[in-house]
Amino acid sequence: MIREHEWMQLAQKSEHYSGADIGVVCREALLRPIRRLGSATHFKRVQNPKPDGPREVWLTCSPGDPYAQALTLDQIKSEELCEPPVTMSDMEAALVTQKPTVGEKDLLLQKKFTEEFGQEGS
Repeated sequence: MIREHEWMQLAQKSEHYSGADIGVVCREALLRPIRRLGSATHFKRVQNPKPDGPREVWLTCSPGDPYAQALTLDQIKSEELCEPPVTMSDMEAALVTQKPTVGEKDLLLQKKFTEEFGQEGS
């Protein structure tokens, strides 16, 4: 889960990213926990953080966890799986894969246009 103070760090790290760039970064970050689920070899039962559904769900864990059970994703019912959160490291890794498409030259042109024609372009 991404903490409140980390959002500002992400904003700074994504300077010059367009809205489309940010969309690609977010999609990549969302896929990273899903990929981890697919390669997980151990899960443990934890209390379901959601009020609806089963009381306990399966959460990925390391083989060294005292409650770990050797399982693969295909052995777990989808409704009994704890959705893994997107973490700060997921976002940072996604930022590495997608570089900004907006360059310094583009920003200068946009600034000049805004100064000349105003925010609305008229």
